[in-house]
Order: sequence, then C-alpha cells, then structure tokens
Amino acid sequence: MTFIFPPTSLWIFILTSIVAQLLLKASGLYAAETGEFVNAWLLNPYLGTALVCYGVSFVSWAYTLKVLPLSSAYPWTALIYVLTPVAAVLLWQEQLSATYLVGMVCILYGISITVKA
Repeated sequence: MTFIFPPTSLWIFILTSIVAQLLLKASGLYAAETGEFVNAWLLNPYLGTALVCYGVSFVSWAYTLKVLPLSSAYPWTALIYVLTPVAAVLLWQEQLSATYLVGMVCILYGISITVKA
C-alpha cells in the first residue's frame, strides 16, 4: 500500500512528537532558570505538557499502524528529524551548519523515494 499524502493520524503523531521535543527543551531551560528541584522539575509546566504530547503521539501512532502498514507509515516519521531543528532555529535561534542542512535535504529526498516505492 503506497500513498502520497499521509493520513491525519500520522500528521498528529509527527506534530505532537515535534511539540513534545520542543517542550522538553523548554522544560530544561525553565529548570535551569528555576534551580530548585521541586519547582524546576516536579512543577515544571513544560515537562507536564510534553508528557501529554507524548501520550497523544503514542495513541495517534498506534492508530496509524492499525490503518497502515508500518513500511508505508514509518518513512514519514523522518520528518521529525527535519522539522524539529527548524522549529528550534525559529524559537531559540539555534544554528544549523551547512552539512546539517545537506543532511536534512537527504532525509527529505529519502522520504520522497520511500513513499513512492
């Protein structure tokens, strides 16, 4: 089974995985600013929200695998490795090297090849 555009459940998985990663980064920054263990980690709003995102991500991935073969759905998950760093650049002005960008292009090319196979 091949498809050109993934179903909604797969997009939900990809987007919630990206958001969860960004929230984990934000939780680390929050913890570094707060310092005290209880406030830094146990009461960290970013960390709790990241865990909720991971839960939604898990459920949407399980549903995706119910309706699609793993070999069709899995290549799309590589978008996480492209979109998460792009979001980090936009949110925290992180730097991506030229070789990193070449790698991202290779990932996108790989996705395009595997979804058409």
